[in-house]
Amino acid sequence: MKRRLALCGGIFLLMALSNAVVPVLDVFADGPAQQGLVFSAYFFGAMLMVLPAGMAADRYRRSRLVQAGLGGSLVTGLVIAAAPSVGVIIVARFIEGLMTGIFVSAGLASVNSRPDNGRSSGEFMASLNAGLLAGLVITGFLGERTGLHDAGVLAFSALVILPFVLSFFLRDESDSSSGQPINRLLPMLGKYRWLFYASVIMFGVGGAITGLYPEFSSVDPGWLGVQIALQNMATIGAVWIVSRMTFEPIPLIRACAGLMALAVGVSFFTPYGFALIGAAGGAVQLATLVFLSRTGEPAGLSVGLFSTASYAGMALLPPLASAGTSWVGYTPVFIGLVLLSISVAVTIRRCTRCRLACTR
Repeated sequence: MKRRLALCGGIFLLMALSNAVVPVLDVFADGPAQQGLVFSAYFFGAMLMVLPAGMAADRYRRSRLVQAGLGGSLVTGLVIAAAPSVGVIIVARFIEGLMTGIFVSAGLASVNSRPDNGRSSGEFMASLNAGLLAGLVITGFLGERTGLHDAGVLAFSALVILPFVLSFFLRDESDSSSGQPINRLLPMLGKYRWLFYASVIMFGVGGAITGLYPEFSSVDPGWLGVQIALQNMATIGAVWIVSRMTFEPIPLIRACAGLMALAVGVSFFTPYGFALIGAAGGAVQLATLVFLSRTGEPAGLSVGLFSTASYAGMALLPPLASAGTSWVGYTPVFIGLVLLSISVAVTIRRCTRCRLACTR
């Protein structure tokens, strides 16, 4: 129970804390440029850290990395709430991203190397997605009730104290994989390149549709917010359900790529496609983690590469899609995103080594 509260409770609160600035970005920073920096600094830091932190999780005590991630996030959250200038907030958000990257890689390596990795990883990823949703909803509620724009940041920062204390009771478990993780980096990228390509595309396509929709659609902003919330709920539901099923990861990823292509097409006509996008993304998250747990590769390196690919997709495809709409319009961009989703269904079949590893 202590492990579950420390890891699942920790990732829930760190994700909620990361999103707690979104509803009040206009208070923390003036103008789109500064607001964009405050928002993206966190993700830039996380993207830079997840891979080195994953390799560190294969060499050092994961409990210490979990403690560093939670403690560092607690401090940066308080700094953000009390920051005297937007420059301090941007730096603090970047450091918060670094700390979250440390926690995510160490936490995922821990749960994904357990005998019940499918269920444990499912609980971890469900908590992650629930935290993202809670950060948006609860921050808005607290702001209205208290009149404090930083109420959400303060509340989630204070709550991080609980998993931080519990993290000192974590027991480190040995990793059965052999060899130095750095020596497996390039071989893993080559051997499982289509698996990581799937993560880049699937998460990138979902992020691109979410980013395009406010300008593309004439739907009322409040109703659109509900649909985007349903996307997060569908992700949580898919992760939870799939974690309790027996499945082969590669066929599931292929099916989800087809579902994502359908979801993008549906989204062109109605925001109800967001629920399908969330379900496809959630199932791919868990399928990829379950597959990686079966490879015998270093657990930290595996989840570090997975997280890097996911962040890379969310960092690259949304701005490219936005730029594409100004060049060729929305219809060709949506068609392009459908084709990218289909490309995952095609290329994952070429992942011969993936299929062999999956069935051994």
